[in-house]
Amino acid sequence: MSSKENFLEVQKGTIALLGFDLFGESRKMWLRPYRAVNVFGIATLFPFILAAVLHNIKNVMLMADAMVALLITILGLFKFSMILYLRKDFKGLIDRFRLVMANESGQGEEYAEIIRSANQQDQRVCSIFRTCFLIAWALNSVLPFVRMGLSYWLTGHYEPELPFPCLFPWDIHILRNYAMSFVFCAFASTGVVLPAVSLDTIFCSFTSNLCAFFKIAQYKVLRFKGSTLEESQTTLNRVFALYQTSLNMCSELNECYQPIICAQFFISSLQLCMLGYLFSITFAQTEGVYYASFIATIIIQAYIYCYCGENLKTESASFEWAIYDSPWHDSLGAGGASAAICRSLLISMMRAHRGFRITGYFFEANMEAFSSIVRTAMSYITMLRSFS
Repeated sequence: MSSKENFLEVQKGTIALLGFDLFGESRKMWLRPYRAVNVFGIATLFPFILAAVLHNIKNVMLMADAMVALLITILGLFKFSMILYLRKDFKGLIDRFRLVMANESGQGEEYAEIIRSANQQDQRVCSIFRTCFLIAWALNSVLPFVRMGLSYWLTGHYEPELPFPCLFPWDIHILRNYAMSFVFCAFASTGVVLPAVSLDTIFCSFTSNLCAFFKIAQYKVLRFKGSTLEESQTTLNRVFALYQTSLNMCSELNECYQPIICAQFFISSLQLCMLGYLFSITFAQTEGVYYASFIATIIIQAYIYCYCGENLKTESASFEWAIYDSPWHDSLGAGGASAAICRSLLISMMRAHRGFRITGYFFEANMEAFSSIVRTAMSYITMLRSFS
């Protein structure tokens, strides 16, 4: 199987549901805008969710529940707008990745195996990530019926509930109005899921393949020694070109994702504190399962950026140690050519020492940042519980 066959395989389906084609030859890329009607639906739903937040401002629990829905909506709309705005950049990156993958895979089966292994692992992670989101969406759609059923069983009375806390100008106690509102909310909620899954998994795939390119550069530099010094220098130049190309692609990726990571981390912190507060109150109730699954989804979403950022930093910086372990000492004492080789290796080690860091403007996306998000959320939960 070709190493390119698994590249972005999971993402093709999800982003196609939004009407985009970032993988074909068409320059238009947003070929079917009508498929994004669910995103337009969530945009239409936004003022009704905001009205629910304002209506319940004196009730911390109800306001927190509505605020979670509001934050999810804001993040979903923002991610969709970023896909729309950056679609040409993503298309360019995808083409460049395919070019490098084809070039490196054609140079040897061991290089093709590194890329193939990275893509297979990446697609497994992306599939799990997508499944978590779909489960959260399904629970969000089923929970209102569970709540109403339990309420009717325990008290003989129930209040109509929706997947999103909304305050509509019509009476949802009327069956026709309720059915219309429920279907509208459930359908619009897919406009949050699809952009999130698409953007987050594309980032995961890009970083996985960049790590594979850095591994190939490490593998090559360990074996750069040729039969002559000139051949060794030529091999090193190709290795350094691959490393520099990978760094340039990292910079392009970071430039695209900086605003997305910044928004993701800020909103995730707020979501975690709200959901954690709601979970602590409903721990022994049916809603506790829903909030727990939602918390897990948000944590996974933040974790995937931090984990990928940490991996990219580690692999890019590991090139320094690969140079140190390379047969550089065999070139010592062989005249000017050996001095040029040692000098180029030294300069490359100095650059590789810094590695590459994925950032969200004000912070670096790594495991330390992930720990900070979780700790901050716990502090917010404590504060909110003191108000209840």
